[in-house]
Amino acid sequence: MENCIIGIDHIGYAVKDIEEARPFFEVLGFSFTKERADRRRSVNVSVGSLGGVKIELCAPLEGAKSPVDGILSKNGAIPYHLCYRVFDMREAMELLRDAGFMPTGEPAESEPLGGIVCFLFSAETGIIELIEYRK
Repeated sequence: MENCIIGIDHIGYAVKDIEEARPFFEVLGFSFTKERADRRRSVNVSVGSLGGVKIELCAPLEGAKSPVDGILSKNGAIPYHLCYRVFDMREAMELLRDAGFMPTGEPAESEPLGGIVCFLFSAETGIIELIEYRK
């Protein structure tokens, strides 16, 4: 199996409120996409870019139980995942399962990001995300 992982796509930040957090990143030079709801994951997201670096601000969707809630209650606002861009989600999932990563769910469409994503966990790396962009 050829390496199907291209590289790091973005760093995910858990924040309480995107509108409140965004100015702190803008002063660092990031430009952001419009905030969009990812109802499947119960988060609002906005992607910031600075040079070749991308960050994803993730805030709980109002009125929904969000996976970001637990991160925020334990740690406050914090970077909480690295997202890796992959050529083929199926191959990447097989490779990472064999290496001891555990998927936290099935790969699914992320409309705000424009691709299929899946989160995985290992005690050695914490949470990672994979993204395969639409062709």
